Amino acid sequence: MRKTAIALCILIFLVPSIANAQTTTHYGRDSGVNPAGFDLTIYSPSNQTTYAETMLLKFNITWTTYPVVHQIEGPLNGKYYYNIDNNPPGSVVSNQSASDVIYITPSNNFTVNPSFSCLVDVSGLANGNHEIVLKASLYIGDYLYFNESSVPTLFSIQNPEPTPKPEPFPALVVGSVIFAVAVVGLGLLVYLKKRHRVKG
Repeated sequence: MRKTAIALCILIFLVPSIANAQTTTHYGRDSGVNPAGFDLTIYSPSNQTTYAETMLLKFNITWTTYPVVHQIEGPLNGKYYYNIDNNPPGSVVSNQSASDVIYITPSNNFTVNPSFSCLVDVSGLANGNHEIVLKASLYIGDYLYFNESSVPTLFSIQNPEPTPKPEPFPALVVGSVIFAVAVVGLGLLVYLKKRHRVKG
C-alpha cells in the first residue's frame, strides 16, 4: 500500500511536466555522409497559454547524430536562435547543469543535450496570435556544418492596454489667458485714473 502511494505521488508530480511538453520533433539529415540532426522538445511557449509582458522560452535539444570531426579540423560549437514573427533573431544560451552530456573532442565543450530556459520580453508585441521559430546551427571550427529551423509554434499575447495620459494644458492657452487678464487689468487701471481726475 505504501509503495502504491509513493508511486502515485511521483506520477502526480511528473504529469504536469509531461502534459505541458509539446511533441518532440526531429530535424536534420537522415542520410548521406556525416549526417547531423537533433530532436527538439518545446515546453513553452504554448498555444494554450496567453502571455503578457514576458514569455518563458523553454525547450530541450538532443543531438542524435554527429559529423566525423577528424575530416574537418576544429571543435564543435552549437549556436541557437529564436525568431518571433518577422522580428530580428534573438540568441539563447543553454543552461549548464550536471546532466549535460559533452561530446568529447580536443578543445571542445559541445553539449549533446542542451536545455534552454529564459524569459523573453513580449511587451512590444501586438495583442493576438504570433509565432516563434527556433534555429539550431552546428559549427565545426568556423565552418557552418548544419543549420536547421523548426516549424513555427503559435502563441498568443494579451498585454494590458496602456493608460492614456492626460493632455497637458496648452501653453498657448495659458499665455492667451494671462495676456487677456493683463489687458483687462490695464484697461481698468486707466479707467479708474480717468475717473479720479474727473472727480478731482
